[in-house]
Amino acid sequence: MDHETPTEPEEFTDDASNQSEFAQLIERLAAERDEAVASKLRAQADFANFQRRSIENEARARIGGLSQLTRALMPVLDHFDLALAQDPSKLTVEQVTKSIEMTRAELQKALEQNGIARIDPTPGTPFDPMQHDAVMRQPLEGIAPNCVSMRFQTGWRLGESVLRPAKVAVSPDA
Repeated sequence: MDHETPTEPEEFTDDASNQSEFAQLIERLAAERDEAVASKLRAQADFANFQRRSIENEARARIGGLSQLTRALMPVLDHFDLALAQDPSKLTVEQVTKSIEMTRAELQKALEQNGIARIDPTPGTPFDPMQHDAVMRQPLEGIAPNCVSMRFQTGWRLGESVLRPAKVAVSPDA
């Protein structure tokens, strides 16, 4: 019986051309790995820069918003200063009341300029649990069921966000 020495498949032979192909393959894979590592590092650096810029932009936006609101409130403070600079012994109740009304109007204007609006339901307004806080049920002649029968406290909203719902009495179901 002849025993032949098993021969390796041609692709696994140790000749110089296969070694050259392996070397090229290793070199190409190493280059791809290096590019992938570099790409990952660039992506991480880009993300870190994005996070830093986002934090800086948020801080700038917050300062800008506060500056805008502060500028809008300055006339209100000026009205208070003018009122407080008066000689109380020479003021009438009507003058004090007028001063308070003017200051309140100036404050309302400043809030509205900054997107803050009153939630001020009148009797007969349909009850909206997203904008109204029902503190009691109270019937009122001529008011439909589940409608506001009385407002106790004005509410406030910033855009679509309710800062404080209006406190109301609601007419009971029929």
